[in-house]
Amino acid sequence: MKIEFLNKILLAIIIFLLLVIAGGTIIAKISPKKSQDPHVLIASGKAENLAKPADTSDVTYFELGTLRISTLNEDEENMMGVGMVLSPWLAYPAGDSIFYEELMRKKGLLRGIFLQYFSEKTKEEILSISEEATIEKLKTLVNNELSLGKTSDIYFTDYLFLE
Repeated sequence: MKIEFLNKILLAIIIFLLLVIAGGTIIAKISPKKSQDPHVLIASGKAENLAKPADTSDVTYFELGTLRISTLNEDEENMMGVGMVLSPWLAYPAGDSIFYEELMRKKGLLRGIFLQYFSEKTKEEILSISEEATIEKLKTLVNNELSLGKTSDIYFTDYLFLE
């Protein structure tokens, strides 16, 4: 009799815990998310990046976000290269909403172009190439992937090496 009573209490506790977990899961799925990704907020116009280049009536800028890259290692002793932080912006014609949608759809691919370009070079190679040559090469690589328009320029709000 005592064991049956303890089993009923244990069963009631298990059922209560399952209901709490199920209820919490349902509430978490139903409730709106309070903190969104900053890139989503910026893209939807609910937030603005304070470091971005200034839009004009002719040109608007598309942020690819902050990229953290490891450059190619410079010597045999160092297994990893130097860390690098980039924040690229693509300039495109203002008001071109169709091209903006393509940029949004291909954002991951465009980020990959920057990641691949810089991760295949050592720090010395990156520093030895002029900024203009780097931008022209990246513009060519980016524009080759775009079909509804072309970026007119690339700007960096961050371009740092981490030692």
